[in-house]
Amino acid sequence: RPCASLAGRDKRNNAAPNHAPSPCVPPPCAKMSMVQLELDDQDKKSFQEMQQSIGQAQQELSMISGKIRVREQEGKLAALTLAELQSMDESTTAYHQVGKMFVQKPMGELKQQLSTKVEGSQKEHAVLTEKKAHVEGALTKLNEDFQEFIKGHLVQQAAASS
Repeated sequence: RPCASLAGRDKRNNAAPNHAPSPCVPPPCAKMSMVQLELDDQDKKSFQEMQQSIGQAQQELSMISGKIRVREQEGKLAALTLAELQSMDESTTAYHQVGKMFVQKPMGELKQQLSTKVEGSQKEHAVLTEKKAHVEGALTKLNEDFQEFIKGHLVQQAAASS
């Protein structure tokens, strides 16, 4: 639903200003309710450790996902280049880029290097995918434990106030 507010508009001709309009503020009913937990020192420490563990797991999952994307891209590039070179004669002059310069290399050596890179990327992709599945499982378990911790302390608080 668009904002009905004219805040930030030019009052004379009701035109939008040159800068971006202010974002819409969600209605009060869209705000999340706050939950209060009664925690002793040991519970506070456990709560902080859980939050920290979840944050680390999310960060590791993000890092692994990024590495997987990079390995996929490297593997695809090497496979496409290798496919292009397969149709070429072994006597064809080939150059390999090293930084900003190009070095002449025998075609067979270049093909071997690319096929090794494709295989290495596939193996590393498989290892990273397995590691990602492991980290996702650990993150799910941490989230479940965290929710259970919260629910356990909410029940105690509700019982204490009755």
